[in-house]
Amino acid sequence: MKKEELTYAAARKELEKLVEELERPDADLGNIAGQVKRALELVTFCREYLHSVQEDAETLLSDFEG
Repeated sequence: MKKEELTYAAARKELEKLVEELERPDADLGNIAGQVKRALELVTFCREYLHSVQEDAETLLSDFEG
C-alpha cells in the first residue's frame, strides 16, 4: 500500500495485524526484520497524522476563541 493511499484506520489495522503475527509463538523469524521495519513506518505515519490533526484542531480552536 502506497503512503499516499494509506489512511489512519488502514495503518492501525495493518499495525494490529503485524503485532498479532509477531506475538505468535510460531512467528516466522525470517520475516521479523521486515515486519518490524513496516511497523515502524506505520507508527511514524500514525504519529504524523495525529500531529497534523492536533495542529488543525488547535488552529480551529484559536480561530473560534479569537
